[in-house]
Amino acid sequence: MSKTYLITGATSPLGLALMERLLPTLAEGDLILAQGCGDLARLASLCQARPGFIRPYDADFTQPLAVRAFLSDLVDTYPAPTHIIHLPGLRPIQTAYAYFDEERFADDRAVQLDSALLLCKTFLPRMAQAGSGRVLFLTGGVPAAQMASTVIVKSSLEGLARSLAAEYASSGVTVNCIAPGPLLTEDTAGDPAAVRPEEVVPAMLFLLSEDAARINGVTLPIGGGTALR
Repeated sequence: MSKTYLITGATSPLGLALMERLLPTLAEGDLILAQGCGDLARLASLCQARPGFIRPYDADFTQPLAVRAFLSDLVDTYPAPTHIIHLPGLRPIQTAYAYFDEERFADDRAVQLDSALLLCKTFLPRMAQAGSGRVLFLTGGVPAAQMASTVIVKSSLEGLARSLAAEYASSGVTVNCIAPGPLLTEDTAGDPAAVRPEEVVPAMLFLLSEDAARINGVTLPIGGGTALR
C-alpha cells in the first residue's frame, strides 16, 4: 500500500528534519504533500534529492478560505493521506498577559488549531474507511510564563487529539502529540533545555509507524527530562 504523508508546516526546521529522514524510505507511489507559507524555497534541496516525491503547497493558514482551498485541492488531486503530521505555527511571542494581543491569538488559533479541525474533519473519516492512519500534532513542553496564547492553543490541540483518538480507535487510526522542549534556534541557543529538530524526529517516526499501533491519544514529551523538573 502506497503511503501519502501530509505535512503541514513542512518548511519549519522540524518539518525539514522529518522529511530528510522520510525521503530515503519512500517507495514508488509514495508521496509527501508539503505545506508552507511563503517559504517553499526551503524545500528546494529536498525536492531535488528525490524528484517527484514531494508536492509543495503554499497556503496561508491565517486565512480560512486558503485552508479550505488547500484541502479541496488535495481531495481532488491525491489519495487520502495515510499519515498526517501537523506542525504549523507562528513564531512565539513572549508578553505579559496584561498586554494579551487578541488579534495575534486569533492568528495563532487559526494557524494551529482551526486548520487542524478542518484537516481532521476532511481526512479522518477517509482514514477510518481505509482501516488505518496516523495523525501527529506538535504541541509543547513545559508551559512558559507570558506565553498564554501559545499555551492555550497547544492545550486545545492536545484535547482535540485525545477526543479524536477515542472516537477513531476502533478504526485503526491513531492520534498522538509530541511535546518537545523549545526547539533550538538563534533565540534559544543559550537554553540548556533546547532540543535540536533532528533529536525529535526519531520519536515522530516511531509514532507514525506500524509498531505504534497500540499507542493512541498520548502526548510524548521530548526534552531531556525537563518535564520532570
